[in-house]
Parts: sequence; structure tokens; C-alpha cells
Amino acid sequence: MHKQLMISKDKQIRAAYLFIVLHTMQVGVGIAGYPRLVFMEARQDSWISIIVTGLILHLVIACMVFVLRTYEKQDLAGILHTIFGSIIGKSIAVIFVIYFYLLFFSVIVNYIEFVQVFIFPQMQSWFIGLLLLSLVWYAVLGGIRVAVGASVVFFLSTIWMMGLLRKPITFIESRHYFPVFDTAISDIFSGVLISSYTFLGFELLWVIFPFINDKKRVNRYSQLAMTFTVLMYLTITMVVIGYFSPTQLEQKVWPLLTLFKVLSFPFFERFDLLAVAIWMIIVLPNLILLGWMVTFTCKRVSDWKQKHCLVALIILTLILVWIFEDREFVNQLTDYTGKIGLGLGFIFPFLLLPFAMRHRMKRKKNHAKN
Repeated sequence: MHKQLMISKDKQIRAAYLFIVLHTMQVGVGIAGYPRLVFMEARQDSWISIIVTGLILHLVIACMVFVLRTYEKQDLAGILHTIFGSIIGKSIAVIFVIYFYLLFFSVIVNYIEFVQVFIFPQMQSWFIGLLLLSLVWYAVLGGIRVAVGASVVFFLSTIWMMGLLRKPITFIESRHYFPVFDTAISDIFSGVLISSYTFLGFELLWVIFPFINDKKRVNRYSQLAMTFTVLMYLTITMVVIGYFSPTQLEQKVWPLLTLFKVLSFPFFERFDLLAVAIWMIIVLPNLILLGWMVTFTCKRVSDWKQKHCLVALIILTLILVWIFEDREFVNQLTDYTGKIGLGLGFIFPFLLLPFAMRHRMKRKKNHAKN
């Protein structure tokens, strides 16, 4: 594995695209059930948990950018190789490949469940998985620019859905937001922990950084993406809490999709069914970018070509989707992935920070000597 990556100009992308790419990575299957999960922990003070999570996210991103700019032309695999050496560095990189794959698999099984619950209860999981994976195959095979381009197109195709909250807002009961500051600090902290899975996806920065041609602007657009995502989740959660009574909200597995049931159009009576179909456009960028992350990092830590890693990814996913169809398994996998993400996503960047600071100090001393 080469520590440094020499990326040709035709494969590089502008930092501005990070705003859309990082945001789309964080908005996927999790958003449909997130308001209920955070409400179960922090109740009407859920907004505090979301804001605290947002502040932590900004710190994590600042830390990641600092580390990445210290090792300018390296991705996560290269940085780990530089800091820990070949064997330990590669071992930690393999753990990240497995983690990225868990994210990928949890997204696809959660969306398959959406489709089976709301639209096609009898449709086989492997068939839905095959349809999604065929699109992932095409996009990942095209390289990072195709993956990013797909994210931009899908983002522009779905951002209008935020406007659909306008009608539910008119039914909000303000008493659902009170009393304020009545939740214990431990419960608010539990709300922050439960948010970890939903806000995962920013780890893409570890892999995509060498492909950015104007690296000085990475922090700016990454932080803007975090702000936009947090504000979106905050808005949706507050609308859901205001719309449903506490008892109703506790019973809704996917309150955001249930919210769409109040919408009806002359040409389409059940908009919630259409929303699940449209949700595929929200989920696909997640799958494409996660698929690219898994296969590219796999290529970096092994002697395989990225195409061969992609074939392995698709075959393994189809087999696992066919074997595991139980709802309880999907819940456990989501919780398990969230807990791993808390460590590898939120805590791990700070473990690399002292090494990056030491590296910078050494570099300054060498410059001073020269």
C-alpha cells in the first residue's frame, strides 16, 4: 500500500461538492425514525440533544480536517500506515473497511424493510437488494466523480420534500413542547448517544480528502454541511413532536413517513406510498458513496483491484440480505452499527490528533533547521 495518493486532475473534485456529499451521507434511512428515537430519550427537550450533537459534530470535523491537512496527500489508510506502521496501520484500516460495510449493509436492509412494510409486503428481500445493488455497481464503477455527481443530482431531486412539512406544521399543538428544560441531563445525554447512528456518514471525509483539489476550503464546506444537516433534523424533529401527542409518537416506528399520510393530491391520494418510492433517491447516494468507500479502502489495504472489491461487496450483500430478513435483526444491526460509529466516527479522530500535532511540530523544526 502506498502511503501517498497521486490523484490525476481528471479525478479531482472541488471542495464545494463536500457540502452536498457529506449532507446526503447523513440523510438516509435514519431520518424516518429518528424523531421518535430521540424523543423516547429526551422527550420535549429533544432539541437540546440535537444541538449538543451538532456542536460535537463540528468539533469532530475540525479535528478530522486538522489531521488530514497534516498528512496532505493521504487518506485514512495512508495516515494509519504513517502513524502506526504497516501491520498495525493495515489492521486498523481493515476494521474501518468492516465498519464502512456495516453502514452500507444497515442502510440497504432498512430501506428494504421500508419497501416491504409500505408498498410490496410479498416482494423478496434479495430482489429489492439486487435492484439497488445494480445501480450501486454502475455508479461505483464509474469512479468518485460519478458517485459525487449522482449525489448532487439526487440531492437536487429530493430537497423539495422539506416543503411538504408546511401542511403538518399547521396542525402543530404548541403544548407538546412544554414544559421546557424539564428533562434530566442524563436523558439529554442519552438523546445525544442515540443520535450517533443518524448523523454518521461524515467519515467519508477520511477517504475523499485526497481527491479534493482546493483543500484549503474543505473545513468551510464540511462545517456548512454539518450545520445544514443539524438544522434539517432539528426542524423535522420539532414538527413531529408538535404534530403527534407523546403517546402517539411512541407508537410510530417511522413518524416522518406517517406524517406524509396527511398529504393528499388530486392525482395521488396516498402520498406516503409515493414518499417511500422517492426515498430510494435519498438512500441511493448513501449506498453509492458507502460502496465507493468500502471498495476504495479495501483496494488500499489489499492487493485487490477496486472492481474485484466491488464484486465481493455485491455478492456478500446479496447473500446476507437473503439470509437475514428478521426485523429484530435489523434493529440489532442498526444499534450495533451506531455503537461502533460512536467510537470510530466520533472518538477515533481525537485519538489521531496528538500524532498529527507531533508530526507538525517535527515538520516545523525541520523547516527551521533548513
